[in-house]
Amino acid sequence: MDPKAKVQKYAGQSLHYLRNASKFIDVGDSEKASEFLWGSLAEALKALALSKGIYLKKHGEIWNYVDCLTKELEDKSIYDTFLHANTLHINFYESDLELRDVRRIAEDVRMTVGKLLRLIMQERVRQWTG
Repeated sequence: MDPKAKVQKYAGQSLHYLRNASKFIDVGDSEKASEFLWGSLAEALKALALSKGIYLKKHGEIWNYVDCLTKELEDKSIYDTFLHANTLHINFYESDLELRDVRRIAEDVRMTVGKLLRLIMQERVRQWTG
């Protein structure tokens, strides 16, 4: 698949997962919402990385990218949100978080996904204007 098309696929999947997370929050299913939120953030990160020519496939590669991106942008909120999203990923299996906690982290994930998707657009403009 063409890298540009794959970036679009990852970004679209990120938004799809975000919508599904909201649905599961609304019905009180914190475990399913947790996994969709983690997936949404992971897909947005993969989309941004690929827009820069970086392919992320493994969980550890995503962590490393988050660390580098946080330093590059001097934006600790990206790392913090991914750290919390990883807690959500664990919650899918362990069911330790209450719905109120999932809701709180969901807001951070929504804001960070939006930020990452805007960065993809900035990256495209930068590539077009050379």
